[in-house]
Amino acid sequence: MRSRLQKYRKSHGSSKSIDISINSTDKDLGDATRQTPASQPGEPPYLPNAPSTPSPTTAITSSRSVNRLQNNHATLSSPTPSSHATPTMVQTIRTVPSFGDPSDTSSDAPSRTSPFSSSVNSNASRITMSSSHQERASDVRYSSQTSNGDATIRAMVSPMRQESEENPGAWDSTIGKAGLGKTGRVINKLVSDNDALKREIQLERLRADEAKREAKVAEERMERMIGEHESQLLEASVTKTLLARKERQVETLMWAVGHEKQRAAEALERESNWRAEMEKTRVATTRQVEEANTYAALMEGRYNAISSHWREQGEEVKRVHRKLRGEMDDLVAERRRDDEKISTLQELCDQQDGNIRELKRQRDEMEAKFEEYKRQQEEALSDIKTHAAEREAEQERMLQETRDVLNKLKWALNVKENVKDAG
Repeated sequence: MRSRLQKYRKSHGSSKSIDISINSTDKDLGDATRQTPASQPGEPPYLPNAPSTPSPTTAITSSRSVNRLQNNHATLSSPTPSSHATPTMVQTIRTVPSFGDPSDTSSDAPSRTSPFSSSVNSNASRITMSSSHQERASDVRYSSQTSNGDATIRAMVSPMRQESEENPGAWDSTIGKAGLGKTGRVINKLVSDNDALKREIQLERLRADEAKREAKVAEERMERMIGEHESQLLEASVTKTLLARKERQVETLMWAVGHEKQRAAEALERESNWRAEMEKTRVATTRQVEEANTYAALMEGRYNAISSHWREQGEEVKRVHRKLRGEMDDLVAERRRDDEKISTLQELCDQQDGNIRELKRQRDEMEAKFEEYKRQQEEALSDIKTHAAEREAEQERMLQETRDVLNKLKWALNVKENVKDAG
């Protein structure tokens, strides 16, 4: 796309250079026109190389050729015919310098003052004016082919111009008899070259305008494509974000599905194990029920046998039953007494636990007093040094008492180990 824009810009630049060259050419022609001496009214235009004796045939031919050139210029100068096309062409032809000997440049030449030449000039002027009016009324149409950039120019030529083309030997008031000599041929050649160049310039202008339009359309299309591309990029980013979110959701759901599959497999395995265990239990229970029924039938037979054969021993059985019931009552009473003993022992244990706690507290107090005593002893170090013997004996006695108390406390704490029936 950028390369195409650069091509369009290059073509735009080339069209500018063509316009500049055309403007410079028109300027040069205008300067030459200002430098050309003006002709008198009613006289043919001044040409340096014009012959002294005018000829009606030559004048008419020159006039028709000039009219044809003017028509071509009016056809190719602008899309719409303008009233200034013919004077511009005439002025351009008048500015062309002569290639011959400038010996006939005097204003008193006999060709300019002859009555025949003045009448011919007036007739040629009327023909030129009528042809210019018809050229202004002629239709000029342009059709531009946008596919390949070429322009097809179509013009409807007036009947007067066609008639002038059929008679190439007509008189022309602008160049006089110059068309018969070398200067006229050179002028016609230059005019034809100028017309060809103008046609090429017009074609290049049309191509440049078409290229500008195509470049503008391409730029608009590119801007639209850029906008669409940006919107598509935004949509792609949003879609990518949504896709990533959906992928995360899919991963989560896949993990959940895998977890559920694992749970389902475990549940199926547990169900199969449960069914197997239930089947085993059912078989074992069925067997036990059958054995119980068999045993019940056996016991029932035995009971019937016993009841039929040992009916007289009913009193003995009742007596034994009463005896067993009495023994059971004795056992229950003994168990109750044991429970009372256990509760008593529990209370004793609680009491001993309280005593042990009290002993621990006393031990802690004694240790605290011992620490206080040590502190006092350290404070009274000076007295100890002075009364060492007395203090040593006193301390030995107190240490002995302390050891005895500690031994007693240790024995009290280990009373369960030392005494068998203590706990």
